[in-house]
Amino acid sequence: MSGAADLSGRIAAIEHREEIRDLMQRYARAADAKYTPDLNLRDPEAVSQAAAEQAACFAEDAAWSAGQFGGVLTGRAAIAKFFESSPWSYALHHYVCPEIAVDGDTAEVRWRLIEIGCPQADERVVLLSGVVEQICRRTSEGWRITSMNFEVLQEIELADSRNAVTCLIPKKGQAA
Repeated sequence: MSGAADLSGRIAAIEHREEIRDLMQRYARAADAKYTPDLNLRDPEAVSQAAAEQAACFAEDAAWSAGQFGGVLTGRAAIAKFFESSPWSYALHHYVCPEIAVDGDTAEVRWRLIEIGCPQADERVVLLSGVVEQICRRTSEGWRITSMNFEVLQEIELADSRNAVTCLIPKKGQAA
């Protein structure tokens, strides 16, 4: 391979990895758009719009395995429907430390997830850490998630009441 071709391939791989990072940031932003700064779900129309944006990060034929939070879902429509009925009344997602191995039009991806969440079932605030493993594919829409698996590593209760941790999640316009 010539030097120019090698450089071109290396640049393309970097661009693909950046596109996959952007894809996951769109996913997290849409996931978090369902919640208000005061730790509640937005109105149903806003939640539906955010869920559609979140599901748009998946290929039409994608499979999503959320373990204890949703089982295995197949297809973008089923995934969107689940995202509309989240088990959280509040969540803030941080996907970090990506490991992205691109091979042509597919990529194996692994993220660390750090999430602060308030389960719908009670008033607790929890800190989740987990691993997210994905297969992504370059489609006519750009890079999309074709399979995603979530595994909880730790769930730490930060408080038994949301009011106890509002200082961790500043309200809009409030300094952190």
